[in-house]
Amino acid sequence: MKSLTLLMLLTILLIIPVIALAQMQPPRPPETNGQKIAIVTASENQSISEVEIEKIEERIRERERMIWGKAEEKFISCKVDEDCRGIICPMVIGMDTPICVNEKCICGPGRMAKYPINESKILVCIEAREKIREIAEKTREEKNITKAEEMLNELVKLREEYKDCFPQPMPVAPIAIEAAVKKMKTVEEFREEMKELQEEMLNNITTQNLTGKQLAEIVKEYNEKRNELVKDFVEKIHEINMERMEEIKEVVVGKHVKWENESLVNVTKITVTVNGKNITIEPGDNVTISVEGVVVKSVIPLRVKNNTIEDVETNETINETPEMVKARIREQVKEMKLERKQGIPAYVVSAVKQGRLLGIIPVNINVNYEIAATNGTMLTINRPWWSFLVIG
Repeated sequence: MKSLTLLMLLTILLIIPVIALAQMQPPRPPETNGQKIAIVTASENQSISEVEIEKIEERIRERERMIWGKAEEKFISCKVDEDCRGIICPMVIGMDTPICVNEKCICGPGRMAKYPINESKILVCIEAREKIREIAEKTREEKNITKAEEMLNELVKLREEYKDCFPQPMPVAPIAIEAAVKKMKTVEEFREEMKELQEEMLNNITTQNLTGKQLAEIVKEYNEKRNELVKDFVEKIHEINMERMEEIKEVVVGKHVKWENESLVNVTKITVTVNGKNITIEPGDNVTISVEGVVVKSVIPLRVKNNTIEDVETNETINETPEMVKARIREQVKEMKLERKQGIPAYVVSAVKQGRLLGIIPVNINVNYEIAATNGTMLTINRPWWSFLVIG
């Protein structure tokens, strides 16, 4: 009985303190700056209300405004855009560039182009350029010196009128106009002299009762005077256009240009049309052939006649022009020469092929071709023995 009473007393003594502790209030948190900080514990399993979320967001926005306001105050004074470099602008289209407006730094869209695009002006400029190009082409073809001068004056006026269409000033140089006019005058004078010479010969033949010997003498004298006029003319303009110069049927181009066994030392350019392509041939130690941007040096002298180019020694016609040869070669062409190989004129071409050795190591392979200039036949191809290991 005593033991049972003792057990009950011990149980009461243990339970009472536990109940008292459970009924006790949780301690109040310390106050900071006069405001109470609410503590939400996990055991209470409470959630933040929408009102509280809005309050937090408002505080964040207020802090951002304070930061931007301080930045604006810091960089408020400016003279040029460079003074606003320190401002950090938001990554928003239209507000991503610091600029100076009314001596105040702001975030804006940046500066507009100094010259805004004007589609109507672009069309006007295109038309003006085409008109100028058309007049220039007609001026080259015009044989009447008076009309040619009028066209040149019109060209200068157009360039002045539409000078805004040319970003970089490119006025027609007076020296270029003077040279063009001088050339046209020379052409006009040559045509007049040739006409007078022909009329003189016809007058001598038709107004006199001439023997065969006398007639032959007149024709011989006419040919000598004509050749002298032609020689003086082409040396004055320094070129021969085989299509326009009816008096010249054939020339040989080597170190100098030769015509009728006469060396035309001052002639520096021959123009001829072959296969519908304009080809320029220049004399020299190595004759230079140019067509559509492709340049070839020829170590053999060339004969130009009847819109064809021939090897002087073999009389073989060069049917394959340089641009046709270049189009056949897949590699990058370094140099092209015209030489005599296997008794015929041939192009000797040095080219480079880029690839990878075993598909790994980048290498350049030198490839040399010899191509017949008469018909385009491939004569030889030389490349390194290990080129088969190169891919690409």
